[in-house]
Amino acid sequence: MKKIFFIASAAFILLLAGCEKENNFLGDNTTVTGTGTIPVSSNPIVDFNSLKTLSTSNSSSTVKFAAGSVLNLELQFFSQSPVKEINLFETVGAGTRTQVFNKAYTPAFSQTKRLDTLMIPYTVPMAASNTAIKLDFEIVNQNTLKLTRTAWIRVL
Repeated sequence: MKKIFFIASAAFILLLAGCEKENNFLGDNTTVTGTGTIPVSSNPIVDFNSLKTLSTSNSSSTVKFAAGSVLNLELQFFSQSPVKEINLFETVGAGTRTQVFNKAYTPAFSQTKRLDTLMIPYTVPMAASNTAIKLDFEIVNQNTLKLTRTAWIRVL
């Protein structure tokens, strides 16, 4: 009798283990709307020349670069819907938002990172020391849905 109970218990446990929900990376990490999906990007934005990570919290960033410095910024992303273009906008201090980079999408899939990876060159503008600069990275899909990532730096 104990042997039958043990076998039945083991079979029940195996049955429950077989009912485990399977992970769905795309479904769990994308937002579906009526016209498609919104791009996804969440990597820390790093300048590969200095290996400094840009602040994504607010304008109180302590990450500083000298005016005229050329940064090499990495943006990682994916989208189930086709990507149209990548834009970078800057806002220097209380100034106006200005587009400083635009590139039509070309596939740049990284086998290592398993994401599209784009290196964006950015030159720190001439501004007074300690001026905050807001950088808006915009990934735009062909369905016009977009994701904007914001990072902050300061002028040294």
